[in-house]
Amino acid sequence: MPQLGRAERSCHRVWLLGILDRKDNPIHLDWIDRRSQQIKPLPNDSRDDLLREQLLTRFPADDDPALGSSRNLAVVQTSTELLLVAARPILTGDAKGPRRGTLLMGVFITQEFLDQLEKYSDLQLQLAPLSSEQPLTQRSAKHNLSDIAYMSDIVKISPHIRVLNNRWITGEIYLLNSDRQPIQILSVRSPRLEYQQGEATLNQLTGVLFVVGISLGIIISLLLDRAIRNQQLLKISETTLQAANQELQKLANLDGLTQIANRRYFEQVLQQEWTQAICEQYPLTLILCDVDYFKRFNDTYGHLKGDECLAQVAQAICRAVRQPGDFVARYGGEEFAIVLPHTDLQGGLWVAKAIQQQVQNLRIEHTGSPISAYVSVSLGISSLVPEQGTAPEILIEQSDQKLYSAKQQGRNQIVFY
Repeated sequence: MPQLGRAERSCHRVWLLGILDRKDNPIHLDWIDRRSQQIKPLPNDSRDDLLREQLLTRFPADDDPALGSSRNLAVVQTSTELLLVAARPILTGDAKGPRRGTLLMGVFITQEFLDQLEKYSDLQLQLAPLSSEQPLTQRSAKHNLSDIAYMSDIVKISPHIRVLNNRWITGEIYLLNSDRQPIQILSVRSPRLEYQQGEATLNQLTGVLFVVGISLGIIISLLLDRAIRNQQLLKISETTLQAANQELQKLANLDGLTQIANRRYFEQVLQQEWTQAICEQYPLTLILCDVDYFKRFNDTYGHLKGDECLAQVAQAICRAVRQPGDFVARYGGEEFAIVLPHTDLQGGLWVAKAIQQQVQNLRIEHTGSPISAYVSVSLGISSLVPEQGTAPEILIEQSDQKLYSAKQQGRNQIVFY
């Protein structure tokens, strides 16, 4: 799809915030750009790497008392950086099931992150890939880890401490993915004391390795406790608190049935994009999408099946709309709205066809429809470059007229001209 002026990714990613629904589909996966102090959608490559770690969302059963205190930790190797992430179930106010979804929070293990750990100690920290020439690393690649101690869900610590020279001694921490397999090594150097104190130094470094390894786990655990239970367990930076507040605001803007944005939030986002498009003079496209003969579907299968159908269609639309900045909302009833910034009419048509295909792939039976054996959708597309003094209602009216034309022409089609 043609895209104009997409924002470049920042290399200073540090904090991650995410919400998954009960079926582990992403509702929001955002990271905080500390340079601009803004929340942005997680890039697709990192998003896919994170969602592949399925063990992060495996929790006790809804009726299990352990659900309230459960959490999962893992180190995820994305295509660009190493991500330390923790997951907690989203529960009711009394911390009881059923699980409504999953909250993800994490940090990218960047040099900036390691510098913060070094600042309060005499240690030197460095990440090394498993393909390095260190003997312990080679044994890790062969999964022969019997001589490495487990210290937590995310780290193993080597008991082998080595003297580098008259100044330094060193050891390794193995960072684990959700399958508890090592994916990278964190090398830790500590100053060496006098010869007579050498043995004590080695013991001290073993303890230091333990503390650093466990710290990697508890940092995220404490952040999660703060976000879920609002307890004073850790002083979070002002940026993180602002991000958490914005994430809570997003929850208030969700449609309860489909778990996508509601109409109020749609109107806010469209107004913001409209204002921005006026300033930067880029095209803004709006797609209105309607489920064909939905009243007949409810009459045939009942309202519960109708609700399930709308939820599935909403997720199908989200799968088709994947570009950062694109926005999907429930517009009302069986209608959905898709806002596509930096996108012209041809780009909107490409997205509309993808939506239509995703809905067809659901193969939801609809015997009450005279045009298809399965649930289908009609779509109206409008695109323009907003001008000063105009309002977004112009775009809504144009898209609504084209959606009406699609229905008049037989439904299960796209009108964009």
